[in-house]
Amino acid sequence: MRVLSLTSPPMTGSDVKSAQKLLNNHRYWAGTVDGKFGEETARACSQAKYFLGYALKSVKPTFGEDLSMYLTGEAKPNIIMKQRAKNRKVPLRDSALVIANSFIGVVEEPAGSNKVMFSEWYGVTGPWCAMFVSYCYNKAGSKNAKAGINWAYCPTILADAKAQRNGLTIVPRSWVQAGDIVLFDWTGEGVMNHVGLVVDPPTKSGMLKTIEGNTSVDSDSNGGGVMARQRHFSQVGAFVRVIN
Repeated sequence: MRVLSLTSPPMTGSDVKSAQKLLNNHRYWAGTVDGKFGEETARACSQAKYFLGYALKSVKPTFGEDLSMYLTGEAKPNIIMKQRAKNRKVPLRDSALVIANSFIGVVEEPAGSNKVMFSEWYGVTGPWCAMFVSYCYNKAGSKNAKAGINWAYCPTILADAKAQRNGLTIVPRSWVQAGDIVLFDWTGEGVMNHVGLVVDPPTKSGMLKTIEGNTSVDSDSNGGGVMARQRHFSQVGAFVRVIN
């Protein structure tokens, strides 16, 4: 079995498709099974190795026989790997934030098209800030962040959180933690315009750091990329926590 890795041009073939299907089955990746070993597939390989308990020096963006055997069940992680994997299990919001951070720099192709891996995963070509949040929580293991069903529209996220349905609940500013969802209301009219994940909760001065999808310095709510941003509490409409 050849070792799949990032090359230019990308490696292609039926073995790449098989690798993508295995990664998809284990929720490490939800891209299109296209037989092309690109950055998304490579990133999923690193995530799989990390959470399977590989030593950090071995967490590389490659797919080989060893990873294949772990994912098919032909090989079982040893006791050291199991302990590492156990230690790497973190709260849902922490996992979602790690996943979100790994996608900083991803942009629509072509620009302005709303065509990006997160909207493709969700199954709707449209404004995708909420789809990005849903994707990150889905990959983190949320039972409620489902493609084509929940968390694709900011006002609905707020309504669900207020009603404590679909795994969401409102949290006050004093309870906010990294990885919680933050909804933005740019005009102060009570209608949520944009959404992201909290990186650093609001400081006493009101500043908070976030990771957001479909944003840019020129267009907060429709900028076409995943970015780390800095916001002020006055722009926040609500903070939401994912329960499950």
